[in-house]
Amino acid sequence: MTDALADAGLTALLEFGLPAMFVVFVMKGALIGKPLPTSVLLPGYLLAVSASDRLVAAAVAVAAAGYVCGQLLVYGGARRYGPDVVDSRWLSVSEERLDRANRWFRRYGGVSVFVTNLVPYVGSFVLIPAGIARYPFGRVVVYATVSTVLNYAVIVWVVVGSVDVIAGL
Repeated sequence: MTDALADAGLTALLEFGLPAMFVVFVMKGALIGKPLPTSVLLPGYLLAVSASDRLVAAAVAVAAAGYVCGQLLVYGGARRYGPDVVDSRWLSVSEERLDRANRWFRRYGGVSVFVTNLVPYVGSFVLIPAGIARYPFGRVVVYATVSTVLNYAVIVWVVVGSVDVIAGL
C-alpha cells in the first residue's frame, strides 16, 4: 500500500509540481494523509526533476507551509470541538496515540510541538491536546513552522546530498 501511495504521490507531484506538493503536505499535516510517505516524496520529487537550488528551497518552503497548515486544521478543530474532533469521519486517532500526545503535551507544553515535528509519524498528534488546552496560536505556529522547515531541510540535505556524493564517485 505504501508503494502505491508513494507512486501516486510522486506522479501527482511530477504532473502538478508545487501546488500538488502543498495539497499532499496539508493532508499529511491534517492526519488525513498520515500513510503518505512524505519524507520519501519530497526528496524523490527533487531528484526526479533535477531541482535547482532555488527549486529545492521553494519545495522545502511549500512542503513546510502545507504541513503546518494541515496541523493548524487539527489544532483549530481540537480547539473548537475538543476531544470529539478525533471521532469525526475525517480524523481517526487511536486512544493510545491520543493518550501519548496528551502526556507529551502536559509534560513539555509547546516544546512538544517542536520536538514531535522532528519525529516521523508523530508530529500532528500533539496538536490535539494543544488545541484542547487552547495553547497560544502564535506559539503553535512558530514551533510548528521552525521545526518543520528544519526537518524537511535536513531530510532533503541528507538524501539529495547523498545522491550527489554517490553520483560524483
